[in-house]
Amino acid sequence: MKELHEILVAPHVTEETTKNMVNPKSGARKYVFKVALNASKDEVKAAIEKRFDVKVASVNTLINRGKIKRVRMAAGKKPNWKKAYITLKAGQKIAEFEGV
Repeated sequence: MKELHEILVAPHVTEETTKNMVNPKSGARKYVFKVALNASKDEVKAAIEKRFDVKVASVNTLINRGKIKRVRMAAGKKPNWKKAYITLKAGQKIAEFEGV
């Protein structure tokens, strides 16, 4: 298995992710992380459970394609990156994100 810092790159905190963090119906919490491109859902789930000591209900991932940017005549491309939506079981929460 890969190391935790190789799988979890950074938390992805935006207005949208903080607004949708708590599901009002079920009370389940959803967090968003930037993860390694080659990380599988099982590896992400194990890394989250080990790092934050919580129980994960589900993991959904998607790959954001890098945009093409131009500077004068030269065209370049931003790198692709992977995002993981982590849904915790009811009653679980990550203390580091409280009050964000």
